[in-house]
Amino acid sequence: MKLTKRMLALGLALMLVLAAGCSAKDTSWVVQSGEDTVPVGVYLVELMMGYNDAASQLPTAEDILKESIGETPAPQYIADFAKAECGKLLAIRQEFAKRGLALGPEDEEQASTYTDYLYEMGQTFYEANGVAKESVRYINDTTMMSLAVFNSVYGEGGEREVSRSELESAFAGQYTRSQYVLYPKVDTTTGMPLTEEEVTANKEKAEALYQRAKDGESFPALIYEVAKELNPDNAGELEEETYYDIYLENNAGFYPPVYESTILEAADGEIRFVEDDYYFYILRKLPVLGGDPEKVQNYLDAILQNTKYDEYMELLTEWSQGIELKYNNAALAEYSPAKLKMTQEQLGSSSSESGSEATSGSSEESSAASEG
Repeated sequence: MKLTKRMLALGLALMLVLAAGCSAKDTSWVVQSGEDTVPVGVYLVELMMGYNDAASQLPTAEDILKESIGETPAPQYIADFAKAECGKLLAIRQEFAKRGLALGPEDEEQASTYTDYLYEMGQTFYEANGVAKESVRYINDTTMMSLAVFNSVYGEGGEREVSRSELESAFAGQYTRSQYVLYPKVDTTTGMPLTEEEVTANKEKAEALYQRAKDGESFPALIYEVAKELNPDNAGELEEETYYDIYLENNAGFYPPVYESTILEAADGEIRFVEDDYYFYILRKLPVLGGDPEKVQNYLDAILQNTKYDEYMELLTEWSQGIELKYNNAALAEYSPAKLKMTQEQLGSSSSESGSEATSGSSEESSAASEG
């Protein structure tokens, strides 16, 4: 059969379409280890984090991407940062699976809530860079996995367990627990000094209440009584059974100096009366480990994390360097630091571009994250 020019043209067109299809490269993921992949949206988030890290080291730079961090050009520094962080994400997920761990409903809820918060706070930048909420959720889920891995290493029964007695000792050395009642010397709304008569009246009330406390009356009941007196409009919202315990980090400066110094000096159970230029205080020091068990546990968990954070980061780096990582060069080339929109000027220019392009990018990120 004789081929016509039209048939040859159709055949050539079909070949070009097939060739284009075969040469199209998958850029929905950036790095892979085994069957696990990091979606490109997650890599974009890490690029944004790398940019912010570089910017923190170049506070006076007008154009971050034209600078260097040490001997490394900023774009390369940002890309290396993102690749390293993605490797750590994969290492966490693999270690999480290897240890047979699972996230509970509370973990899932916390990851979801924090994702909503972060995405709403940075939505303009996320959308400008084509990052869907699912990518942020991937990172937060991995963070919860990391916490579970951390606890399996350093918690009870872990290979590097830190005993509860060690944590309690550290807690008792770093914090105090107390309750207080105060009467003002200033107007609590305006900050202006009260009249001499008002100050004298409040001092008499404070001294009388101090004596009642020393005589053994319930301190929480006294707190409730004074709270109702000073805030009658909110009395219905107060709960008499609430204990009002506060935990203070020693010498952290969160409370007035006279309060902190007095609590540090006092013995457990001791009640003191002190004052400064603003208030009369009736203070009661309490055993720091004798408070609400859930509160105490939260503090112990925080101390463990603060104590072992640097060591865990080193361990995590070892894990990420010990797994085989395969990078998607097509995705790395497509999503380079040079394409980030991280300044108000860039955001302004992106809004004048095709809106459909940004929407399409966000949709693609959502799909990639779901598949990843």
